[in-house]
Amino acid sequence: MMRKIVREPNGPGRFDPEQELVVVGAIGKAGVAAALLCKRDELKRRFRADFLETVREKTEETLGLTPNLLMEYKATEWEIVSEGGVFAALWRLSGAYMRGLSVSLTAIPVHQELLEVCELFDLNPYRLASGECLLLVADNGGALAAALKERGLPAAVIGVAEKGIARKIWNSGRLGYLERPQPDEIYKITDSKEDSYA
Repeated sequence: MMRKIVREPNGPGRFDPEQELVVVGAIGKAGVAAALLCKRDELKRRFRADFLETVREKTEETLGLTPNLLMEYKATEWEIVSEGGVFAALWRLSGAYMRGLSVSLTAIPVHQELLEVCELFDLNPYRLASGECLLLVADNGGALAAALKERGLPAAVIGVAEKGIARKIWNSGRLGYLERPQPDEIYKITDSKEDSYA
């Protein structure tokens, strides 16, 4: 059974069946930035300095998107990919509107360099705080993603809203279901035991 999540709507506040979900910005940036601070020595032993400089630059990427600009691009709702990562953002948006969704895991933008850092510390990038990264809703996700790419931003259609309450996650043709958000993966490297979803 889906439990209603109380949250203030963003923009027009519309999330209807058959609307598309778009992620803009790469996931995991804030978590990897924390790794650069907390695990500097381990990273230096594993990776070359120029690679780590590229990682740092990736974590500092900004979007420069305002609510007015998002609405000009026809986004009807959005969620910041913050605590708990993109999985938590999907959970919150779905719960706020009591709406199901179907998402392709492999469509979600992630920088390869950030992925390599995540793998070193066994961090799930989909459950990792992402800094400037947004989950957007639009009637035409392809047009929205194209407009964002024209601004030089990584953006991709990752799924659709559906009738019902099933939160479906597809990974290479295999169907799974979104689980209740877990503590952010960042706590694996910052030694905190906080759980914002308790």
